[in-house]
Amino acid sequence: MPPMNHDYSLLRSWLFVPGDSERKLQKALTTGTDAIIVDLEDAVAAENKRAARGIAAGAIDAWQRAGTLVAIRANALDTGLTFDDISATMACQPDAYMLPKVIAPDDLRRVSSHIAVEERRHGREPGSVRLVPIVSEHPRAVSQLQALCDADPRTAAVAWGTEDLSAAIGARRAKDADGRLLEPFRTVRALTVLAAAAAGLASLDTVVVEIDAVDVLRRESSEGADMGFTGKMAIHPSQVGPINEAFLPPPQAVAHARELLAAREQAGAGAFRFRGQMTDAPHLRMAARMVALDDAQRTRAAALRGPVA
Repeated sequence: MPPMNHDYSLLRSWLFVPGDSERKLQKALTTGTDAIIVDLEDAVAAENKRAARGIAAGAIDAWQRAGTLVAIRANALDTGLTFDDISATMACQPDAYMLPKVIAPDDLRRVSSHIAVEERRHGREPGSVRLVPIVSEHPRAVSQLQALCDADPRTAAVAWGTEDLSAAIGARRAKDADGRLLEPFRTVRALTVLAAAAAGLASLDTVVVEIDAVDVLRRESSEGADMGFTGKMAIHPSQVGPINEAFLPPPQAVAHARELLAAREQAGAGAFRFRGQMTDAPHLRMAARMVALDDAQRTRAAALRGPVA
């Protein structure tokens, strides 16, 4: 099935799946995730990385995606594997490539140029294969988050993470005893969502590595959605449901938003009164996003169910 034109801001859950595990790749589309990240980097042992390209490409090529976005996380530039990862997997028509350990804007531009070459070679529409860089895995990257977000028009979303950043700065841990992020990581989290919003990009909150800590996952997911992140990454299928729930507005909020947008059509331009409150452009933007999220979820659910006999 060919790729779709995805609105990255409406994708809530992004599930990592090891690129060398046929079993996990076969199950990926049954998890309910909005996006799948087929991982050729951290989830694959060094001796399996080249073989993983073929395993991952074969699985993706066979998928009936039903509206699910498919991204491939390539290896970082300093490994020397990045460009071969892309060349070996473009034929399976991924929607995007995730690029880890980005440090400078030129990192993104180099990878974007290589993707453009592969797009032409495989008959893809220019610019259709998007980039999702992880922009926080080195302290030098943190100091230029806005430049990274603005670096290349191929970028559709940016992600941030704690594990590599923690190692790079010598932090003994990223969270306190209650599972809450420590100050440096809270700062990077806030700066990432602000930089992404300023660039008009979708933004992905970091993974929760404590798989059994459902309370931490639910709290972080709700906080992320409240902060303005558009989605959150997951490392286990059990995390997909709580993430999807946290990033989807409750039914009563969606109903209110639909009524507000309908009232706007009646009121015309400018601020207007709605249920005893003055309402203007910011309220309308938030309402439109709630409705778009709800509509997207309904569309994906219908696609997963398939045609009714």
